[in-house]
Amino acid sequence: MKKLIILTFILFLFVSINAQEVGKIETKIESGFGMKKFNDAPKKIFIQHFFINYQMMFDQIEIAKGGREFGGGQRSDAKAQLVLGVQGIDETDLQEMTNKLFKEYKSKLEAAGFTIVTASEVANEKTFDGWQLLEGGTPGKAQFPGFISTAPTGFEYLVKKINKKGKKKSTKNIFDNGMSTSTDLGGIIIARVNISIPFIKDAESQASKALTKSFGGVAKIVVRPELSVIKNVAVKTKGAFGEKTEIVNTSSLFAYKKSLKYQASLNVVPKKVIEIKGVFEDKKYKAIESASQDLWGSDYGAVTVFNVTDQVLLKMQAIPCDKEKYVNGVLSASSGYLNKSLSEFLKHIK
Repeated sequence: MKKLIILTFILFLFVSINAQEVGKIETKIESGFGMKKFNDAPKKIFIQHFFINYQMMFDQIEIAKGGREFGGGQRSDAKAQLVLGVQGIDETDLQEMTNKLFKEYKSKLEAAGFTIVTASEVANEKTFDGWQLLEGGTPGKAQFPGFISTAPTGFEYLVKKINKKGKKKSTKNIFDNGMSTSTDLGGIIIARVNISIPFIKDAESQASKALTKSFGGVAKIVVRPELSVIKNVAVKTKGAFGEKTEIVNTSSLFAYKKSLKYQASLNVVPKKVIEIKGVFEDKKYKAIESASQDLWGSDYGAVTVFNVTDQVLLKMQAIPCDKEKYVNGVLSASSGYLNKSLSEFLKHIK
């Protein structure tokens, strides 16, 4: 009896410790309608996308603009830059995780009676005229700054366009929700999976931000490592007309449309951040720089010259991680999210 109690306690302790590694996995229906109509579709599904984006580098710049001081004088610009990179994980690890997640996702659909339609089977359809057929298995760095993007090894997918930097466009336009693709392919179900896994979150308090803004002349970045599966994260990129913001999102979408009478849509996203704990040391990383000031200047006749220079602070740091916890945590969080999205879809299938 004593041995049984001890074994039970050890098992409870083991489950408790492991349960703490990944936060509660909750999902919500971001959009959906007519979901019972999925039953009217043939049991064929085209997995159009299966992309997992892992953030491996964080690079942020903050600039506090200078200029004339109230009451006289001049203040320079202050520029702070913080660059952090994940140490201990390589591209092979990322690709293997993506492969495992796809294998599980595909197996669950097949177990539910679905036939998987491949990209090569639909590549010659009119809707994909001019598109390029690609195969996953090679991680890429061009899609989002700081992120490594992956598609499963051997998984075929179609892209509308690839720019000179290697960035791929995989949908018709920003309004493409999969419905028109389903119609064009005879009413088969379209599935699209995107998962965003950042490793950094903002850690500056609102009080600190307000204080910095009030005094001015200080560029400040404060972040903390937090590995997670998240609904979306904003990244800044350089566009043709200056800096722009892009969204790296997490979504599991199913779309079906044969006619106005026969159509259904479901998009499942994380309800809140799915935190993966214990991977990085819990500490803050900062970059702070104050502007230089010249209150009086130097007189040269009628011209006053102010002696200021832009201050630049560059911090480049590697953040070590526990590889085993990273891999197990990402697989657990991502698999948990995908399983919940599949359950939401499959409960409407008889």
